[in-house]
Amino acid sequence: MTTHNEPRQTHIDQPAPGASIIEEARQPGVDPCDVACDAMPGYLVGDLSTPEKLWLHEHTAGCNYCHNVFDSYERVGNALDDTATATPRPTLSVATALGLREARYGFLDTPVGPVLVATSDLGLCEVGYLAHRERDDVLGEIETRGLFPIENQASVRPATDQLGEYFAGKRHTFDLPIDFGAITPFTRDVLGATSRVPFGDVLTYGEIARRIGKPGASRAVGNALGRNPLPVVVPCHRIVRADGSMGWYTGGTGIKRRLLALEGIHFDQTRQLALGANVH
Repeated sequence: MTTHNEPRQTHIDQPAPGASIIEEARQPGVDPCDVACDAMPGYLVGDLSTPEKLWLHEHTAGCNYCHNVFDSYERVGNALDDTATATPRPTLSVATALGLREARYGFLDTPVGPVLVATSDLGLCEVGYLAHRERDDVLGEIETRGLFPIENQASVRPATDQLGEYFAGKRHTFDLPIDFGAITPFTRDVLGATSRVPFGDVLTYGEIARRIGKPGASRAVGNALGRNPLPVVVPCHRIVRADGSMGWYTGGTGIKRRLLALEGIHFDQTRQLALGANVH
């Protein structure tokens, strides 16, 4: 029987728990390069002691192969450090990425049917009747004004609260910032003059035209009011024809009649203003 008295050679892939890599590298039959390469991830995450770090630097300084491997680990470490200290880039919203402003919208149930309400960073930008229109049609109109609609009921709470108070007979004026968007100066003048018509009063299209310095432009006034994006808040329902008839309304004459009735203005069966209405 042959007895082998030679020490058994064991390849150690990783340092034993609690052992120093310096001790591991000094073991008979152990390739220090294997120990150095196995220790490099620990160096990267800060697991090596100061003597172990010094040994690793000394070893890689004298071994071209280990030097190249160690250099790649150091580049990874530097990249991770740069990432950790870099200022995070702000996440762009879809609207910003498209070069548009956001219009956050929600809904309100009213006596004249459901209403879509939208507000931008500048103010209220849409009050759309949904009784006879699809929601997507209203959202499409918002998009044509350079706004990107995003549903967010909480964002429109101030507007829906005030509109709810109006329909409950508890509010006669609105205190909301307005965003008309890109409209013509003429349309802006028409909407501005209409905004100043008091609760319970009515004016004619011709009177609005005169008030903005455009006498004879009553038809153009009617067209501008037909594109009013903020009915109720900009009370185009208070504008009637010179003969006392209601005239056209963006939500339909039924809604116009109900809004005026809410303000104490009534029409007879021929849709003419009843006697005593305050019309100018």
